[in-house]
Amino acid sequence: MALREWSRLGMVVVWPMLVVAGCFSESCGETTDAETRLQQSVGLLAAEEMQGRGPGTAGIDKAAAWVAAEFAELGLSPPAAESVAVGPAEHSWAGWQPFEMTLQAKLGPAEANRVELVGPAADGTEQVIPLELGRDYTPLAAGGSGEFDLPLAFLGYGITAPQEEYDDYAGLDAKGQAVVLMRHEPQQDNPHSVFDGNQNSRHAALSRKIANASEHEAGGVVFLNDAVSIERHKDDALMAFDRAGDGSDARSMPILQVKRSVLEPVVGGVLGKPMAEVEAAIDEGPTPQSAPLTGWRIRGQTSIERQATTAGNVLAVLPGEGPLADEVVVLGAHYDHLGMGGTNSAAPGVEAIHHGADDNASGTAALVEVARQLAADGPFPRTILFAAFSGEERGLLGSAHYTANPAMPLEKTVAMVNLDMVGRLADEKLIVHGTGTGTTMEPLVDRLLEGRGFTVTKEPGGFGPSDHASFYAKKIPVLHLFTGSHEDYHRPTDTAEKINYEGMARITSFVADLVAELAATDEPPAYVQVASTQFAGGGGDRPYFGSIPDFGTSTEGYAISGVAKESPAAKGGLEGGDVIVRLGESAVKGLEDFDNALRKYRGGDTVPVVVLRNGMEVSLDVTLGPPR
Repeated sequence: MALREWSRLGMVVVWPMLVVAGCFSESCGETTDAETRLQQSVGLLAAEEMQGRGPGTAGIDKAAAWVAAEFAELGLSPPAAESVAVGPAEHSWAGWQPFEMTLQAKLGPAEANRVELVGPAADGTEQVIPLELGRDYTPLAAGGSGEFDLPLAFLGYGITAPQEEYDDYAGLDAKGQAVVLMRHEPQQDNPHSVFDGNQNSRHAALSRKIANASEHEAGGVVFLNDAVSIERHKDDALMAFDRAGDGSDARSMPILQVKRSVLEPVVGGVLGKPMAEVEAAIDEGPTPQSAPLTGWRIRGQTSIERQATTAGNVLAVLPGEGPLADEVVVLGAHYDHLGMGGTNSAAPGVEAIHHGADDNASGTAALVEVARQLAADGPFPRTILFAAFSGEERGLLGSAHYTANPAMPLEKTVAMVNLDMVGRLADEKLIVHGTGTGTTMEPLVDRLLEGRGFTVTKEPGGFGPSDHASFYAKKIPVLHLFTGSHEDYHRPTDTAEKINYEGMARITSFVADLVAELAATDEPPAYVQVASTQFAGGGGDRPYFGSIPDFGTSTEGYAISGVAKESPAAKGGLEGGDVIVRLGESAVKGLEDFDNALRKYRGGDTVPVVVLRNGMEVSLDVTLGPPR
């Protein structure tokens, strides 16, 4: 065995045995240089010319090229695997791992978008009312393309809210019908409304209304403005094409908005009173006033074109040396962000560069800085793979693609460390997720953090809304570093001057020591299944289910990568790889459908669940837990 100086920890190491002493920023002598490099890196990644690193932009290509150039300058190697390729000309890095994602949707040609109302005329004959695109109606990006001919039904606000004892779908079979839904929710001007006073509750969201319609197997959705909104804005305006979603999770059914002035005579005529009176009757209870619009249909065609883009993970390795070199430690961070905003922005309707300095230029800069430090100190007994993921903001797409197409064997991957939003250290508060996911993770973290000055919050679970979840779903121990959320999260104001670079430098020093030990210790952490209290089909006022979404699977239904230990889902017999297609009486075509269906039940309810497993339908019963 070779004898090597390990400069990072200031000691002599005989492989594979390792004894670690803490590295403090003052003694390492790297803080000033590291801090300067981090500031330069975040400033570059969060600059205006990076366009918020949105998918499909020149800015995200520049960011990928920068990461690749940094990896190359550090002398790292691209992984040799079929899942990687030479990247775009901008960087030509042979550690580029491409995958496809839906970038955006746009309206197809006008001749392929036509809608008309068909119903009884006063003289008993059939009348046809053609609607003009852009004046009378608009298709919405959340919907599908194709021809349709559907009966109409008025479903009020399209809300099913068991806890508020309100259900627009009660007593009406919406299957195969185009449901006419008003925007927002009942009692909007009532501060004592069961729907969160006069603030919009979660039930007002267009996506939730669409999910609820889908669960009731509606054939289509037709939105119209509510009277309160028209009064407030003095306009019966059509929504923006992407107002109900950007089209990345498209449904097959048509989803339209028709002007209230067009549909009001139809709804009022069938219900026998003006729509204003219908709304007042709903508000009074609130009491649903749903009814089929007997004799009336909506027919036509929608054309929505979806633009795909090639995104990519940027991968590099520091090869191991010795008998453990085929084992791998992954250090990852996502480099994508929201571009100009859109669906996931916390500033809806604001079209401006979302700089993403903390989310996640900070993690990307830290990834490169840690790679710099480890490249100088290595090689180590195990191989270290550095992964800059794309598509995280669209649902962990990059990390999910990696775990489905690993550049290095997952069975040889001993741990994954994730850096996401590590730039806003305040009051020394550092959050470390995943301390319970491996047998030695918590004592390792405790030992290496000793004396560094952080006030640490440890979360044992391995699932959460960042890329480490993709690895934990594959039974790999994980750690996730996070300095907390803030008021600039997913807003244009997440800018580089707000980053705590001194704090980042200390975090990177800790992470470098952490990864170094994981890459050298005799016995790596063994996977532990943690009974999760977060992320897994629970939270808020939902009953606890315990499923773990599989964001890397594109299929109709809600695909799960696993179930939380001792969760209702686990006890009910669900398994990783299952696709949930029905929960209770609700059809499930995606995660939003599942979430909405779950909210109809309470803890303690036993609910039938239908899953697709190996191409066969399997029926299970799950007894839900109380909200967590």
